[in-house]
Amino acid sequence: MHDPPGEPNGQGNGPAGPPAELPDHANQPTRQANQPTEAANERKGLRALFRDPAAADQAATGAGPHATAPTDSRPGTEPAGDGNGPASRQQFAGPVVSRPLVRQRLRSDPRLRVWITRAIVALALFIAVISWGGWHDWRYGLTAAVVYAAADTIFRSKTAVVVPASVRITSAQRFTRRRLKIVRLAGYHAMHARTIPGTAHVIDHVVVGPAGVFTFDSQRLDRRLPLRMRDGMLYHGRANMERRLDHARLEAAYAKRLIENELGQPVAVRPAMVVYGPSTSWHIMRVKGVDVFDGHRIGRYFRRQSSDVRRGSARARSRLSAERVETIMAAAERALPALT
Repeated sequence: MHDPPGEPNGQGNGPAGPPAELPDHANQPTRQANQPTEAANERKGLRALFRDPAAADQAATGAGPHATAPTDSRPGTEPAGDGNGPASRQQFAGPVVSRPLVRQRLRSDPRLRVWITRAIVALALFIAVISWGGWHDWRYGLTAAVVYAAADTIFRSKTAVVVPASVRITSAQRFTRRRLKIVRLAGYHAMHARTIPGTAHVIDHVVVGPAGVFTFDSQRLDRRLPLRMRDGMLYHGRANMERRLDHARLEAAYAKRLIENELGQPVAVRPAMVVYGPSTSWHIMRVKGVDVFDGHRIGRYFRRQSSDVRRGSARARSRLSAERVETIMAAAERALPALT
């Protein structure tokens, strides 16, 4: 009896049995195809290990933006690269940036030289002590170095100035600037931090208004010490204020000469010292030709000056008109350059 046509031998039209398993040698081509991809991932991980640890983890796990695409065995599809091409090197190779040993912010700190000097001297002191007494006396060397560093820190904090005094804007100058903005309504115009050409002097404030031209020297003093007059001289505690008063007069004399040369006409300049800190028992006191008063009384000072030059008074002729104030102000700006 012959089998029906179209049916293989030994198979009927009944239910089909389970498919036969492929032999083990049939999977060998697939394993061989995956071996280059695994080797490429290992090479990527080794290269990234010396460049970017995060990229190395991604390459090892197959995740992240640089993960290797699976192999596609369909016709017309190119196999995945082995990681040795230019594109792979561009993914993992990054720019080599060298970091400076000292940060820019620390290098610009003016105290860096003081710190370095203190550390070198302390180290030299430590080495000198242990060289003289032996290594068993290293505790004495360390103690000497620590004592020196502490003493140097305290000493420099009392004497050293981080920012030059000619450039630093003190709190007293800031307070005076704010109060001079108020008197602008009364016709007084102020310029701040004006230099004197050819010298190292800096005038804190130059004020021009109806009562004339003024130069202000702002000073912040220790409020714990009294400010008082004794034998015709001003004292702050035991310190004599004569040098500061002479300094204020000298700056006014410089300003007078320069403004007159620029303007071509005589101008009177009145020096004043504005103090902050200790309380005073007077409102305005004139010492050695300098008006001394508390910074909180700037408004009162200019009200008194304006009342002295009002019409009918002895100083009425010295009153400046608005046009005259603008002319002197422009000449002062040219004669006294701003601090830069």
